[in-house]
Amino acid sequence: MCKNLRRRPIKKNIYAVIIAGGRGERFWPKSRIRTPKQTLKLMGKRSLIQETVSRISTIVPNDRIYVITNKEQLGSIKADLPSIKNIVSEPAARNTAAACGLAAMIIKKRDPRATMIVLPSDHLIKEKDRFIDALLTGVEVAEASNGLVTIGVKPTFPATGYGYLRIDTSGQFRIKRPGLKAVVHRVMAFVEKPSLQNAVRFLREKRYYWNSGMFIWKATSILDAIKENLPRLYLGLQLLEPSIGRFSFNSRLKQVYPNLEEISIDYGVLEKEKRIFAVEGKFYWDDLGSWDSLARHLSTDSNGNFSIGSHKAIETRDSVIVSAQGVIGTIGVDNIIVVRDGDCVLVCRRDLAQDVKKLISMMKEDKELKKYL
Repeated sequence: MCKNLRRRPIKKNIYAVIIAGGRGERFWPKSRIRTPKQTLKLMGKRSLIQETVSRISTIVPNDRIYVITNKEQLGSIKADLPSIKNIVSEPAARNTAAACGLAAMIIKKRDPRATMIVLPSDHLIKEKDRFIDALLTGVEVAEASNGLVTIGVKPTFPATGYGYLRIDTSGQFRIKRPGLKAVVHRVMAFVEKPSLQNAVRFLREKRYYWNSGMFIWKATSILDAIKENLPRLYLGLQLLEPSIGRFSFNSRLKQVYPNLEEISIDYGVLEKEKRIFAVEGKFYWDDLGSWDSLARHLSTDSNGNFSIGSHKAIETRDSVIVSAQGVIGTIGVDNIIVVRDGDCVLVCRRDLAQDVKKLISMMKEDKELKKYL
């Protein structure tokens, strides 16, 4: 682990892009359209997106941090990040390939030699110094290879809620700097969220990493990759380029962006590219995908219950209870989740926490229930 991290000179060509357009639907009813998961204070006094910005402050100054969000969440993101001025509001949801391409186009116009660190806005990361080491290693690899770099995390349990990277264990190489030996692999394949049987196999075989969803690349490199693999998207992004930095940008964005191809950066680009590298992230990471995953990181009572707010229990074990108002009482229940927020209440088994997203899909189809999302 590196020493005296804050004394390192900040490289002038490193930019950060925080993707903050997600809804965090599995954290309903706390997470809603205008108060998404990344703005919730789930782990302390700061929201998840505030933690994300703070984490990179030693290597990327605020004026080189860009946040990509949407018009529904713009107000809450601005309120959380008053010191970040480069906040771009997507006029329509077009998934991560368009978001990454838009950010790359904007940053390239500002600095043609820029290297981008792309981060989700809502992950839990501990061991900050090791995290920064992994990012700086990724920057070195991206600049030396002109390739696309991701951060892989060694699995510690057979997770079925994460995507995976299959790496070439015979092709690893190491980057050395004082106090650090970083391991880098070529990525052979991106693997979808597996069944439990396959997740157990991945853990045993030791050639699979969790896909953290964090990327590092030169702005020119990702734009070249989009041009090759998603030519229609690239042509659409080019229509925006002349207006970047001008008064007309927002109106032009509203005209062009809704017509861009809607696809993830993983499907559209990374799975097709050959020059993909994974830096081994030797830090604690979790994408906090559900109420159940949150409970793994916070203290519980003697019966294994995790609670926020007032909770009175009789014969209640291994449950997650959350309420900002009033009191929740439970009697004779095990392994359940109860979350109350205003006019909504969620009750489910902990092993079905991932299915909250299915519930949200059902509510979207009901005109009377949409107002609760």
